[in-house]
Amino acid sequence: MSAPTCCLARIPANGKFWLKAARVHDGLRDIRIENGHVRALVPAGESPCCAPGLDLDGGEVRRMEDGGPVMPGDPADLWVTLCGGRTVAMRGGRLETGERPVAEATNGAADGSDR
Repeated sequence: MSAPTCCLARIPANGKFWLKAARVHDGLRDIRIENGHVRALVPAGESPCCAPGLDLDGGEVRRMEDGGPVMPGDPADLWVTLCGGRTVAMRGGRLETGERPVAEATNGAADGSDR
């Protein structure tokens, strides 16, 4: 599945935007993305009200590589759960087509079988 067109329209071409009301490891935060990197995390609601971005309405944001906490300076390679509940990949600050892979699809069956 692809990210909804309305979401893509809210991300400016200059690569500078906010992921607002994102659920991260320590609560709700607004996340500043600039030029493919996480630049800042501030308490939810403290980003400029008119700044471009996506309101995730409590959707989860995690690092793509290991699911760990999102930190300033990290590449913006993230799993982003949109307000509609769909999780999409963001690589280098750009939403991609597709959904988060199921662990079995990437690591094999949990019971060790080759299904």
